[in-house]
Amino acid sequence: MSRAYRIRVKESSRRELKGSDEICTDLEVLEILPPEQMGELLKKELKEKGFAEDGGKLVRKDGDVTITVDPKTCEVTVRSDVSEEVTLEAERVEQAYDDVGPGSKEVRERAKKELAKDLDRKAKERTEKLEGKATEQLEKKLCDLQPELSEVVNRVTREALKQKAQQLGTVKEIAEDDETGSLTIKVEV
Repeated sequence: MSRAYRIRVKESSRRELKGSDEICTDLEVLEILPPEQMGELLKKELKEKGFAEDGGKLVRKDGDVTITVDPKTCEVTVRSDVSEEVTLEAERVEQAYDDVGPGSKEVRERAKKELAKDLDRKAKERTEKLEGKATEQLEKKLCDLQPELSEVVNRVTREALKQKAQQLGTVKEIAEDDETGSLTIKVEV
């Protein structure tokens, strides 16, 4: 008569999991001056806001969020990258009818394969949570970033209008209202 034996197999895995989310948009910069000049004005304003030049683009990192602006195309990319090192554990209990020998080895191997699948499933679930966290960070950052980028675009537009006015003739008067954002330029042609 055969006896049933319990075979317990335990696995743990240490992994670095990553989650990310990204959004791209365009700044609505008016083409008051040639694109190269508008790009230079945009670059100057962004550098004043803490952006650093990196391969022709301007980049600023705020924690896990990276903001990249291409001054030539006015494209903005906001990317959130979150990573976490985790230890995943799984355990399986199987039954075999002999405690040693080929039947036992088969049961152990099958249990190990199932454990590997369990660990991968757990890693996938944790990665999905990290992606959710990355999305939350991205949404929060976008809310903070939108007014800042609007201010940059307004400053670039004002500076471009001033330069364009100088090209058209003699500037007699410039009146700026910081509260309303209005700009009045009197030019003698």
